[in-house]
Amino acid sequence: MTIKAVLFDMDSTLNSINEIAFSRKYFKMLHNRFFSDLAHQFFYESLTDITKNVMLSKSPRELAVKTFMSEMSKCFKKPANKIYDNFKEFYVTDYNQLEEFVQPAESANEVVQLCFDKGYVVVIATTPIFTETAIRKRLKWSGFGAYDFRLVTHAENMHFSKPREEYYTEIMKKIRKNPFECIMVGNEFMGDIVAPTKLSMNTFYCPQPSDNDELFVSPELKRFSKIKPSYRGTLRDFIELVKNDFQSNL
Repeated sequence: MTIKAVLFDMDSTLNSINEIAFSRKYFKMLHNRFFSDLAHQFFYESLTDITKNVMLSKSPRELAVKTFMSEMSKCFKKPANKIYDNFKEFYVTDYNQLEEFVQPAESANEVVQLCFDKGYVVVIATTPIFTETAIRKRLKWSGFGAYDFRLVTHAENMHFSKPREEYYTEIMKKIRKNPFECIMVGNEFMGDIVAPTKLSMNTFYCPQPSDNDELFVSPELKRFSKIKPSYRGTLRDFIELVKNDFQSNL
């Protein structure tokens, strides 16, 4: 196997994040700061629906951030440029309070450093629903602020999002690699394993210990029951895999 690029998911893969608490405080602060004229439940449900729609869009003609702002503008009856300015201000200020919910994952720094030392192209393939500033801050909180990644995906440089196959195709075009030369490492089966496998990428599935071990408890996942990750284990297992140049029976 000739692997030339390693793609890492970020949240709950390279970091340990309390996603429920993070999201709850994120929505509350954003609402209070810029959208307090809207009912909180309406704001939460609307932004959640917009996010899902952008993530699942099959044929975006523009960067994700522009689509986001356009959809929010129509929904919240505010100018798109004003909303974008509000978000940029938020990520520079209030967003810093969310650092308390993010910690480096065990062995994460070691595995990333090893991939750099071995000469692999290293990519942060995180769902691109936040701006670059927000993603870079979360990377820093996760212990990776000093790394020079070949690519970090975010809403300002990607047209597609997980879980779509086009998201991974866009990454491969940016780093100029073929699917079989890449391996995707992540904790979410739908977002990190299904699409890469369909594209003939290698995959390493590392669910968090608290995750349900049954991959297909959700009805929407049952149609992917025949898809299996190339490897499965912990980041410690992945370290050994990298050390052995991906020659393993994991």
